Amino acid sequence: SLKSKQLSNRLLNRYNDIIVPFDEEVFKQCREAGVDPALAQHIAHLFIRDPLVIFEGAVEEVDDEKQTEHFESIQSTNWQTVRWKPPPPRNDPNDPHIGWRTEFRSMEIQLTDYENSAFTVFIILLTRVILAFDLNLYIPISRVDANMQRAHSRNAAHKGKFFFRRHMAPLEIGDVGYGVKYVSMFSRANGKNGSANSSVTNPDDTSSNNDDEGLDGVSMNRLTAPCATGSDEGNSFEEMTMAEIMSGKGDYFPGLIPLISAYLDYIQVDKATKAKLSSYLEFIEKRANGELVTPATWMR
Repeated sequence: SLKSKQLSNRLLNRYNDIIVPFDEEVFKQCREAGVDPALAQHIAHLFIRDPLVIFEGAVEEVDDEKQTEHFESIQSTNWQTVRWKPPPPRNDPNDPHIGWRTEFRSMEIQLTDYENSAFTVFIILLTRVILAFDLNLYIPISRVDANMQRAHSRNAAHKGKFFFRRHMAPLEIGDVGYGVKYVSMFSRANGKNGSANSSVTNPDDTSSNNDDEGLDGVSMNRLTAPCATGSDEGNSFEEMTMAEIMSGKGDYFPGLIPLISAYLDYIQVDKATKAKLSSYLEFIEKRANGELVTPATWMR
């Protein structure tokens, strides 16, 4: 039978700071299979409800050892703002390789092709910046929920304030929390085992015991991860306007658009491409600072 249980405080950290229901049996099954607490919590939370869609001929006929239809019937009908997607199974060596994916699903469709292109390009470039510079954009999920509520207010894009991380640089040794062990993409490309940040660990290093658990049940080899909780966590985020988030604030927060511009310089895009991309970034910046109205304001 399907059981629901409130997540215990042992699994709460400074980012997962809200109580969520989860399926106890699914959580136990994931943990016994070696899934870490944070991901096990996420998967078990998906299974608190029965699937919305069941296709004829795809119930008992599905081989769970080779197919993921049953999982996807739950996963694909949970419409969250950001969705984590595991790789589909490869039943043939010639099948295309599809890796782990994250879907950004919060944007609304715009009125013109240009606007849609601008926001699409912006999100793609931002993902590249996060990976290239090993940025940490984590804030507590309760503040993410608050941001979503604030975004529904009239003129929120111009007049509202949203919680956003103050310091985005990779963290230092000694920071702890639910991070992800990895090597920066540019370090891998250069054949190195780590980045300039010595807290980044090599995913191929098996010298540590992955089963040893430390704080909050987190595997010890994840305690110095690049996106982990820092000792200054209480001061790691603040309220900012969209203009500040996009263009920068003070001498401590550079802004997302300047970071994207720096990334384009870093990868040395040609002048024609940069001019096109810069026009999109300028459009986003003007939307954020109020020089250009939002579709909602235009329609009103």
